[in-house]
Amino acid sequence: MSFLDQLAFGPGGDRKAWARGLLIALAVLALAGGLLYYTVSGDYAFLRASILTGGPTGAYHALGERLAARALKKNGHLKVVATAGSIENIARLVSESGRCVPAFAFVQDGLPTPADAGLVTLGRLPQPETLFLMARRGRAINTFNDLKGDSVGIGPEGSGTTYLMQQLLENSDLADLDLKPSNHELEAQAGLVRDGQLDLAAFVVNENAEIVRALANKYDLEIVAPADIEGLVARDKWLHLGRIPAGYYDIAKPIPATDKLVAQVDTLVMTNACVHRAERVAFLMLLNEEFPNFVRMNPPPSAKSQDSAPLADEAREFFASGEPELADKYFPWLVNLMSPAYWIYLAMAATILLNAVGAYSRFRLWRIDANRGILESRLRALAHPGLAEHQVREPFAPGLTREQIKALPPEAVIQTPEDRQAAEELMRDFDALRRRCEDQLKSLVTPMGREMYYRYQEWLIDESKAALAALLRQPKQ
Repeated sequence: MSFLDQLAFGPGGDRKAWARGLLIALAVLALAGGLLYYTVSGDYAFLRASILTGGPTGAYHALGERLAARALKKNGHLKVVATAGSIENIARLVSESGRCVPAFAFVQDGLPTPADAGLVTLGRLPQPETLFLMARRGRAINTFNDLKGDSVGIGPEGSGTTYLMQQLLENSDLADLDLKPSNHELEAQAGLVRDGQLDLAAFVVNENAEIVRALANKYDLEIVAPADIEGLVARDKWLHLGRIPAGYYDIAKPIPATDKLVAQVDTLVMTNACVHRAERVAFLMLLNEEFPNFVRMNPPPSAKSQDSAPLADEAREFFASGEPELADKYFPWLVNLMSPAYWIYLAMAATILLNAVGAYSRFRLWRIDANRGILESRLRALAHPGLAEHQVREPFAPGLTREQIKALPPEAVIQTPEDRQAAEELMRDFDALRRRCEDQLKSLVTPMGREMYYRYQEWLIDESKAALAALLRQPKQ
């Protein structure tokens, strides 16, 4: 029976082998199904983080609540945390009681961020925040010079309003006006302006925030827009000019009475190094669902905060395509280990390595086959002295078969001690080649599925050894 017949009808080819193979295949399918169940995701079950917003009555806290509700519909969990404002948000992103807590935050652009804290920007909200300067109704303020020596409420200490106003008062011509800033809660400083204890109050809020209408009506305040505000805004790259149309907050009164030019500042979405790639992409998806123009308004232009908190790579990729990568959406656990781009490089490297290993294995197999051919030529030359002169010129010349060698009369082959010595040396060379074949069969560089080729070489070597052993069993001459 030939080697191929043994493979087809031997012990490895019976019904038990087929049944065993079927069971192995079913086990592999079950294992693959389990892995897919636990690794493939179509929801936000992997999303666990906090959202640092601002005051509990502010527009961004309400936005955080809406995002958390969206995430919850798909099994995601976002904890909405009310804070004093952007300064506190940055401090919490950097460290919370010495611990790194996964969190997202709404941060007013222009605020300083530690360069070595690992903070990154995910984008900007489509609606900027507006700097409102409010005074008692009827107070004539045409230019900033009309505020010379006035007292100004600049918001709670540590808030984004305070930081922005301090920057404006210290780094512009406003420093020469001898303004007297002081910190107050937002509604408290509105009351102080109404009672004449403050001349001006500053608020940095969303222009759609209900607090603007409430402050104007409750405390009889009006929005102040000095004519030279446009020149002031143009000096800082994180500020831009906006317009509040007349009657925007109340048509009947109206509030404001005329169009007002105001300074506006973007609100950036930031996160820390504790939030992995999949969670960042999930939050970008939530923002895109909340704001249909979110992708169109991003990436953010050059902004001061981005000098130390650059745009995250996953955000840049998200804005370029307008949607998450397939791996980001369905394989969050994998992308948290490595970016999808690097998975492609890894796959390419693995393919090159496997091809190189396959080529090396084929080269070693070729050398075994070539050496076996040389040894078989020596065997035929030993059995038929007439082939010896062809051994150098035609080492693979056809000659006696193994069965013919076994049938030769012993005394016709091993005639002298030199013949027996040559036969014994040939047997040692066959043994060495057989061991070499066994070692390469077990080698890690032998590709799976190529074992049969090595076993076929082993079978050929064993057949030649059997023919040679028949000759060596003859008595010595």
